[in-house]
Amino acid sequence: MSKRDLSAIARKMRGLDLCMLTTVSSYGRLASRPMSNNGEVEYDGTSYFFTWADSRMVHDIQHNHHVQLSFRADKGFLFVAVQGEARVLTDRRVMKDHWHEELRQWFKDGLDTEGMVMLVVDARRIQWWGEEDGEVELES
Repeated sequence: MSKRDLSAIARKMRGLDLCMLTTVSSYGRLASRPMSNNGEVEYDGTSYFFTWADSRMVHDIQHNHHVQLSFRADKGFLFVAVQGEARVLTDRRVMKDHWHEELRQWFKDGLDTEGMVMLVVDARRIQWWGEEDGEVELES
C-alpha cells in the first residue's frame, strides 16, 4: 500500500459524513443501513460508528465481520467503496476519543448510555471513482 494513495483518498473523503454500512446477515444476504461517519475526522483507514448492542447490525458483525462502507459526495462527483473488517467495542475509554456531542440526539446519556457500543471498521481495500479513479489495498 502506498501511504500517498491513502492520504490522497483521505483528503477527498474529508467532510463526507453519511455512508451506507453493509453487513452479511445470518441468512447470507446483504443488509445496508445509513450511518454517520462524523465527517470531520482525518481518515486513516479506520472508521468509527456508535450504535446499539442489540441491533441487527451488531448481530451480523458478530457472525461475519466482513463489511462494506459506501460514500458519495454531496457536491461534485466522488464515490468511495471501503471493504473492511468490523469489530464491536464496549470500552468507554476508547469510545471517548471518538465521541461527538451531537450524538446525544440518539444516545441521551452520552458515553454512559446503556446498551451503546462502538463499531470499528478497519479498511482492507478502498476504491474510488471521481475526477480520477483509484484503489488502495491495505495490509491486514
